[in-house]
Amino acid sequence: MNEFEKISKELLKGGKANDVKNVVNSAEGKKIGKMVDGNALKKAVAEGDNDTVNKIVNQFLSTNEGKALAKKISESFGKK
Repeated sequence: MNEFEKISKELLKGGKANDVKNVVNSAEGKKIGKMVDGNALKKAVAEGDNDTVNKIVNQFLSTNEGKALAKKISESFGKK
């Protein structure tokens, strides 16, 4: 099992899947989705290509929208 599968299982087990989906479907999440090559990201995750995943993540985290989305995700994990 790769690291991304572990994270996914933890999200589902922790009951945070809906919170993450809500954030991803937010205005910021949709804008980021247009900025990121989703197919490249899916392929990199499936292949365990951490370098490519990190490159894609760093690209959108360098934007204001990416920072806002990361903050929303972080805040959603803080909720009980």
